[in-house]
Amino acid sequence: MTGLHAERLWAIVLAGGEGRRLSGLTYALHGREVPKQFAFLDGERSLLQRTLERIAGLVAPARTVVVVGAAHESTAREQIEAFPGVDLAVQPRNLDTAVGVLFPLARILARDAGASVAVFPSDHYIPRPEPFLAAVEEAARASVSGAARLTLLGVPSQAPETSYGWILPGARFEPRMHPRLRSVLGFVEKPGPDLARRLFDEGGLWNTLVSVGTVEAYGSLAGRCVPEIAEAFAVYATQVGGPREAECLRALYGRIPAANLSRDVLERASGLSVLPVEGSGWCDWGTPGRVLESLTGSPALSRLRERIGAGARPVRVPLVPTAGETRVERRDAAELLSAGDSRG
Repeated sequence: MTGLHAERLWAIVLAGGEGRRLSGLTYALHGREVPKQFAFLDGERSLLQRTLERIAGLVAPARTVVVVGAAHESTAREQIEAFPGVDLAVQPRNLDTAVGVLFPLARILARDAGASVAVFPSDHYIPRPEPFLAAVEEAARASVSGAARLTLLGVPSQAPETSYGWILPGARFEPRMHPRLRSVLGFVEKPGPDLARRLFDEGGLWNTLVSVGTVEAYGSLAGRCVPEIAEAFAVYATQVGGPREAECLRALYGRIPAANLSRDVLERASGLSVLPVEGSGWCDWGTPGRVLESLTGSPALSRLRERIGAGARPVRVPLVPTAGETRVERRDAAELLSAGDSRG
């Protein structure tokens, strides 16, 4: 990548969650519960380190911000040592994903207000990263050209999956310059079996939760959807690098509410685009069963089973989601599906 790589594309890596859905597996591997982004599931690198390795060819470490919770700061610092220049943004407390994005975004705003930004979860498995990174680059170019303000990456569905979020693609967004971009009709989060089948039949995309846009686009969207939080971080951006930065951040986290990026921001937005990504093998490692399924037939699976067998304590590894896992369904999902007549 030229030009954009050299100057203006930044990355935010979200590593602030607790990852409890894999706690049985990480306990078996490490002898204690470890948030999945810090666990070594497929070899000698953690999922966080795998993510940083994957994006390093597209975004330099010096333009990468990793956001973590204060409880895991020391673990994160140890794991990013191999990536000199990465900025570690430590949250005083976890206030969900919208806050987790706006915090590092403010740090980027303070350094490069004209930047484009790609937001990556740190707990995904992508065995063939080339098409995925090519899509990020394409989305970044669309944001720079003004063809799209904010673009999400979606994976063509392989099954009527009930534990993923879905994106409903619409008409082609910018047919002349970016023919693969589609408009976003709406979102469905973890649908029931019947709705998942409809989404699959209608060509719905699995939501990777990767998004790309300019700093200004993210800030403008947050200003409309979560204005109190956006305003607080705009003030914080003016303090980044100054003597009052830490004090300002503590005060900010003490008064703002929690907010979810998908529910409170993206689902309330208009004018979003989505870019389908094929051939990457993307998988959200949300359950132990999904981890083992992804690694089937690979040497990494044998190593994983050996490490579990030699673990500090004998722990049963659940192979299916726990019974308490919630399933959330948008009430207007059927209405959104019916809007498919406008697709191009």
